[in-house]
Amino acid sequence: MRIVETKMRCGICKKDGAVVYCDGCGAPLCRNCRKFDLWGYGCGHVDPKAFCPACADDIQINPWGGKRPAAEND
Repeated sequence: MRIVETKMRCGICKKDGAVVYCDGCGAPLCRNCRKFDLWGYGCGHVDPKAFCPACADDIQINPWGGKRPAAEND
């Protein structure tokens, strides 16, 4: 998770005040548009991840929190 260093516009709502970049697409995100997830590795190691709404739902980008495709009926 990268923190925004300068005053930037949010890539989602276009308002000033982005605070973090999306870990999926790199878009700057404000406090209202960011979605957090925690990814665990090994024994007791957890990395916080910040995603835009689209990347948060994309299983290819966020395999632990992304939406799974609906099962097809045979």
